[in-house]
Amino acid sequence: MDLADFPRLNELNLLETDVIGDIRDVGERDFLALEVLTLPKGVYGGMGYKFQLISDVPGIISTLYPIYKQRPILLKDSLAELSRHSPDWYNGIVRHDTPPFGIEFVAAGSRVGYQWKTLYLFSACEVIWLDPEPDRESIDYEKYTEELQAIERYFYHGFQQPPTEEEYHHFWAERRG
Repeated sequence: MDLADFPRLNELNLLETDVIGDIRDVGERDFLALEVLTLPKGVYGGMGYKFQLISDVPGIISTLYPIYKQRPILLKDSLAELSRHSPDWYNGIVRHDTPPFGIEFVAAGSRVGYQWKTLYLFSACEVIWLDPEPDRESIDYEKYTEELQAIERYFYHGFQQPPTEEEYHHFWAERRG
């Protein structure tokens, strides 16, 4: 049985499975009725996907961005994170949280970007925008500015990607005074 045999499928939740694969294999004409897609971490682009290096993320994002623009529902709840086995990984000093090692797409109006976030308390780095800001005269601008306020709650101000371990410790030393 192949999932392609179900063209009217509108919900697919594979989160608790051992499925592996690649979201890039979903074609623009596959599953047109799909409204909800939840993929496990074994799928490139799935929920909890673990990448090996911080420097891998721009490539991953540039691959997933066209999918997100075309069908954002397919990546709506996808939060990837840095593997604990990565040479970029280090332990944080904040109780019950990590440095900002999670990554997810964000949208304000029609503008899309991505943001590094902590995994539990949801402090974030600044957004890396992939789309230009809407024109102030456009219909979308008001929606953009409203949604932008909810996104721009930066805790790691001045960082668009996770700080190095040294920067992280310096950041927290300054915050603690």
